Amino acid sequence: MLDGDGQERTVDSEEDKVLMRKLAGESIVLLKNKDATLPLRAHSLKKIAIVGGNARGMVLSGGGSASLRPSYFTSPYGGIANALPKGVQLTYSEGARGQSIHLEICRNSAGSIPQHS
Repeated sequence: MLDGDGQERTVDSEEDKVLMRKLAGESIVLLKNKDATLPLRAHSLKKIAIVGGNARGMVLSGGGSASLRPSYFTSPYGGIANALPKGVQLTYSEGARGQSIHLEICRNSAGSIPQHS
């Protein structure tokens, strides 16, 4: 937050933390929750897989005016790993790299990427 003095600072109040957690939880959208699978019941889990290159990333937002300096940050992987009870097997995979695959699919027989207009 910038106050009139031009110094960037983080306001880290308990009231703000409660509000941010509430807003984050309400913004999650489920496309399908067949058989009431979610929320997961931690006590009944035996193993869980986390897939996706951004799961371990510490990317919070873009740069410039969109950059943030949080008082703390937990990656999706870290948050899930810390919430699991002991004995749950945790597996991680980066998954597919979509951009690399897309470029290979788009190459023409000469080996170059066709230009679209």
